[in-house]
Amino acid sequence: MPREVAMIMSSRSTAATPAAHRTVRKTMAGLPLAALLCASAAYGATYDEGRLDPSWFGQDDISFVETDEIDYLWVRQGADLAGRSFHFVEWPESDFIGPKAAERDDEDRRLARQMRADMHNSFAEIWDGMIGDTSTSEGDIEVVGRIVDCSTGSRAAKVLVGLGAGAGSTVIDLKFTDKATGELLAAIHHRVVSGTSWSTTDSKFFKWVKKAGKELADQGFASAYAKGDRRTD
Repeated sequence: MPREVAMIMSSRSTAATPAAHRTVRKTMAGLPLAALLCASAAYGATYDEGRLDPSWFGQDDISFVETDEIDYLWVRQGADLAGRSFHFVEWPESDFIGPKAAERDDEDRRLARQMRADMHNSFAEIWDGMIGDTSTSEGDIEVVGRIVDCSTGSRAAKVLVGLGAGAGSTVIDLKFTDKATGELLAAIHHRVVSGTSWSTTDSKFFKWVKKAGKELADQGFASAYAKGDRRTD
């Protein structure tokens, strides 16, 4: 019971966060580039309360945007990923970061291990034919990700309390690197929240993979990035 009570209190205290972030993002959208850069610097080197560390992508000068389906997206200027082949490689062991990392228990870490083991296969299967040719053995763009936070949530709290209480979540990073040049072409950071009584963290996550893949397929990486709203948080 202490775990579930803690989950409920945590969910209530953070339930308004996405809306608050969206308000800040919309307010910042009208500012000139110089002001955006200054505001971004004020937040430090990380985003998403420390769950997003740009240094993992191997590049510090990353300016993220939010799209309809992706919380944080970056695409290199002039990069054309259309018609390319994508090699999805196995993800490294999960290493939780961010404000909730120390609170995650054995169940959370077990779920992260289970999801991590099949992530590259799942992305390759779901995105095949959407963003281009995908494979787990070859391709000219290497795609690798990592889980930076994961929570099973509290099923009892979801049913008994509702309103986002007991929500589980999975937070990932994903980077696309040109094998020939070693150049980072695109970067993604996203958090999927499972807030309904009948959904589970993993099933909600893979539904998002389909939605994100469709958005990138319909708009293209560069266009999706160009249309996105600048993130400073």
